[in-house]
Amino acid sequence: MLVSGEDATEDFMAIHSSDAKKRLADFHIGSLLQDIRTKTFEEDEQSGPFLHPKKWKKVVLVNVKDVSGNAKIFRFSLPYQEQELGLPVGQHVYVRLRRNIAHQDNAGNEQGELVQRAYTPLLERRTKGFIDMLIKYVSSTYQP
Repeated sequence: MLVSGEDATEDFMAIHSSDAKKRLADFHIGSLLQDIRTKTFEEDEQSGPFLHPKKWKKVVLVNVKDVSGNAKIFRFSLPYQEQELGLPVGQHVYVRLRRNIAHQDNAGNEQGELVQRAYTPLLERRTKGFIDMLIKYVSSTYQP
C-alpha cells in the first residue's frame, strides 16, 4: 500500500528473502520502457507532523542506550524540536537504510543493499522532537 502506483522494486528487494528474489523471475510480466523512479525525500514543514504515508524522510541518530546484551534504544531526532511524529496509536513506522555501502555512483548516490523494517516506536502520546525505537540485533559486535 505504501508504494501503490509507483515503482516498488527497492521496497520489494529490501523486505524479501533471497528465495523470494529467486522466484521473482517466474512472475515477471514485463519491463517498464521509461524510468519512473523519483527521489521521495522532501524538506519537512515545521508546522505539521513529521510522518507522511507516501514520503520517506531523514532523521538523525543522536543517542544509543544499552538495554541488554543484544538490545538497544536508538533515539532519532526529528528536524524540529517542537515537531510531533504524527503516528496513530498502535501503528508502526518503516525504517530504511543502506547496508554495506561500498561506493557512490556517478550522481553521488550511495550504493549498497537496501534494508527496510517496521518498528513500533517507544513514545508518549505528546512526545515532540524525537523518536525512540527498541531494536534487538543478532550480532554481538555492534558498534554505533
